[in-house]
Amino acid sequence: MEDERKMKQIMAVAVILLLLTAALSSSLARSSIPILPVIRILPDGNIDPPNVPIQRSGDLYMFTDNIYARIVVDRDNLVIDGTGYTLYGNYNGTRTDSWVVGQGPNQEYNETAIPWSIGIDLANKNRHNLTVMNLNIKNFYIGIYVWTTNNTITNCAVTDCIVGILLSGDSNNITGNYIARNEQGVFFGVNQPGNEPINIMLTHNSFIDNIVHFSGCFCEEYNPNEPIHTWDNGKEGNYWSDYNGTDTDGDGIGDTPYIIDPQNQDRYPLMLGVAEPPTPTSGIPIATIIAGAAITVITVTAIVGYRRKRNSN
Repeated sequence: MEDERKMKQIMAVAVILLLLTAALSSSLARSSIPILPVIRILPDGNIDPPNVPIQRSGDLYMFTDNIYARIVVDRDNLVIDGTGYTLYGNYNGTRTDSWVVGQGPNQEYNETAIPWSIGIDLANKNRHNLTVMNLNIKNFYIGIYVWTTNNTITNCAVTDCIVGILLSGDSNNITGNYIARNEQGVFFGVNQPGNEPINIMLTHNSFIDNIVHFSGCFCEEYNPNEPIHTWDNGKEGNYWSDYNGTDTDGDGIGDTPYIIDPQNQDRYPLMLGVAEPPTPTSGIPIATIIAGAAITVITVTAIVGYRRKRNSN
């Protein structure tokens, strides 16, 4: 009897030690994830903080180096040009919380407790006409959250995220992007139940080795009278790395659609990837290159004009 009692005490102590070890491991895992800085483009166009490697020229914001941060945009009608550089996040491939896609942009955010992050996000529903181009976006819970209207994501690479692009706004263009190694490449969401985004252009993207290329808030029972959502431009669609169709006429377009589910398909899947990650062309900002070229043209024109005038005299 005494031996049985001692054995129970030992087992109880062992269980407590296991629980304490698990709690400590979880705490260490959370604390090991670095806090992600926030860069804000303010309503007046200024950048906060001002000392980040982003060069502003009017409504054009150009990266001049790689950045470890998330960007919140609170201004309409602007262009973020990554010029081939990378926006890095703090997602290391291991989840330490119960966060799930679909909780919406207004969920409570406490970065020390829940380290989910969005690479580029619009500050509120009144912000529109954002263009993001030539940017690598890597290691976020959500790479880009497109939940308002008339935005364009083009020639970007969105990789190694839980969700590459969360798409839940009308009239948006997602074209020519390299979307790879995410848990979900594109998540097609809704802002309100039964209100799926419309007028979406999703073409010439390369979907490479995502666990799920395209998913979202789809109905379990499909309405046979509802039109099928097509993810192409009527002539060409996207490249899907798991497409196993054929191309008998050799035109570069698959003979059969790429089926996502009964209501979502790419009718003209591409046989070869068309989008690649952008790379910096040089260490000199594009604006500087353009300005230098313009000065050169003006100088040469002035010299030629001067010589002609002198020769005519």
